[in-house]
Amino acid sequence: MKVGSCRAAFPKFYYNVTNQSCHSFTYGGCEANGNNFESQEECEAACSGVTGSVLPDDSTPAPPEPPAKAPRMAPSFDTGLSEDAEGPVESEPATTESVRERTEMSAKEYAEYCEVKPEVGPCRAAFQHWYYNSQTGDCQSFIYGGCKGNKNNYVNKESCMATCTVSVVPSSKKSSGNNGLSQRYKDECMATPDPGPCRAAFPRFYYDFDTGTCQAFMYGGCRGNKNSYGTEEECLNSCSIKDGPFDKHGRSRNHWTAAFFLFITLAAISALLLVTLVVISVRRHRLTRRPSSISDKEELLTDPDEQSSVESLSVPESPKPNKA
Repeated sequence: MKVGSCRAAFPKFYYNVTNQSCHSFTYGGCEANGNNFESQEECEAACSGVTGSVLPDDSTPAPPEPPAKAPRMAPSFDTGLSEDAEGPVESEPATTESVRERTEMSAKEYAEYCEVKPEVGPCRAAFQHWYYNSQTGDCQSFIYGGCKGNKNNYVNKESCMATCTVSVVPSSKKSSGNNGLSQRYKDECMATPDPGPCRAAFPRFYYDFDTGTCQAFMYGGCRGNKNSYGTEEECLNSCSIKDGPFDKHGRSRNHWTAAFFLFITLAAISALLLVTLVVISVRRHRLTRRPSSISDKEELLTDPDEQSSVESLSVPESPKPNKA
């Protein structure tokens, strides 16, 4: 147990190896060690039955019942890899060695532990931690504030490299089919919930792709990602493959609507062009069949000589009757 130098006041529990029981204490918010638990049940589950001697702590005044001292590290946060909460320790977390034994991890785990950008967190401590840069394939240092953050967060470069230089395999049939999903669906419905660096506390919901449900989380008020919704209903309407705007392949249903309207537009343009061509053709045909102004006689006698001879013919007058 270590109160730390910060001046916050978080109720925590630590394990006392002297009487083998868990006790409450007020944690300042930074410079914690591994003997730091959120609840008495968590403390007892991790340390029940552990025995040992109490290590002296020269840097922090000992409490009435001196606990074991662990090396200076950030407050306990859920990385699953960088820290170990099992009783008093005085060396690097034991999980570092167990990580090195892993030779593969699922694609989802790799994204959470090795691909997300590092988060400083809302606390104001300044610990040198390490994160894996998937673009360069190397681990780089950053300043960690001491609480929250994400899982791409390691206490040393060795544990970082050991964790993220492994083979990546699909975690399930569902994850193995994720390659066919649209990038928009991945951003809005598959991204890990991100509270952001700000220190507000807004209740929000994110979509859990593995369970197909929306879960609550606390949003800090800025940045974050697109998998963040004001209500559970909005979350389900946006990401549920059954009822949401995406089809079973994770593609936007609006894609098909746009294609339909494009088809209708092209069909209308084609019909208009066809009607225009028909009208032009009919008009040209009528012009070629315009009635001739030439008389029938002129049409029958097209030869000029014949026409002049016809005009020179005289019709004899009928004889006049004799008067009696």
